[in-house]
Amino acid sequence: MSADADAIVLGEQTKGDQIKVLKWLRVPKDAELTKKNSEIRGLGKHSKKINAFWSNFRKTDSKSLTTRRFVAFLERIDGTWQSIATIDHSGLCGSCGLIWIQEGQCYRYSQVMNPGPYDLFEASDNKTEKDLMASIEVGLKDAERWNRVLAMEDKSARASALAEYAMVSTSPENPRSTYRFRVREPLRSLGGTAVGALRSQIAKATPEDSLNEVVLILYDIGKDAKKAVPDLITLLKDDKRANPYYVLSAIRTTADAGAIAAIRPFLKHENAQVREEAEKAVAALEPSKTEQAGTEQPATRSESKSEGSDKPQPESEERSR
Repeated sequence: MSADADAIVLGEQTKGDQIKVLKWLRVPKDAELTKKNSEIRGLGKHSKKINAFWSNFRKTDSKSLTTRRFVAFLERIDGTWQSIATIDHSGLCGSCGLIWIQEGQCYRYSQVMNPGPYDLFEASDNKTEKDLMASIEVGLKDAERWNRVLAMEDKSARASALAEYAMVSTSPENPRSTYRFRVREPLRSLGGTAVGALRSQIAKATPEDSLNEVVLILYDIGKDAKKAVPDLITLLKDDKRANPYYVLSAIRTTADAGAIAAIRPFLKHENAQVREEAEKAVAALEPSKTEQAGTEQPATRSESKSEGSDKPQPESEERSR
């Protein structure tokens, strides 16, 4: 969540939504907002009852926290601070951006069902305040590095630096994946400038790397990614490296008719969506139809044998911490 927060505060609840700022872990850009006493809209509504949803459902007692100490990942909305992703539902209010700290132990909210309320549980990831602070420090360093890359003036250098995020083995944030799922849009915006860097990623991929993100960015770039067609054809021969559905989609948008022969075997693929995409690709790349290439969107989900039902979407996907 460090990537998404406008500010991060270690604080103490004084009354209702009112807080005492103990430390700004991520300082707001506007210095006027760094007051020692502030408020977080809706903080007073946040439940401090542990496992309240199921306790209420089963009509059993549950422990309530007495602490006022917390860390909040904040966003600025309509001139006020609010914890990220606050939900007030079914008589319970919580937020994935608020962590209570009692006797050094962290407690955070998790959605018990979707749609549904947030419930409060002992943290399973950063269990202690010390763990949480260390994680935030890492997240802030990751965000600082990412912003430096985005600010690079040299487009080729920026493309190379961004492309590293698209693959686990080269990602500066590995083993985390916050920016691996955000890199698609900035690389797409670089168009043909990014193709060389993406091809380089394919060449250096390890057997453990998934190349789905790289392929999807090439799909986005379209005709300007024609130089990558030989790499994409090679990937068609190994569905463990990239989902063939995505690879076929990427080849189709390049409008390279020379790839038709490599696509034809997939007209008989065991997966129906892969077969359908192969048909679209062949139809789009036939010499009389190359001008139409790239006008259709690939299906929103593929279920090839190599990826099952848990593959990333062709449209932009993001995961934040």
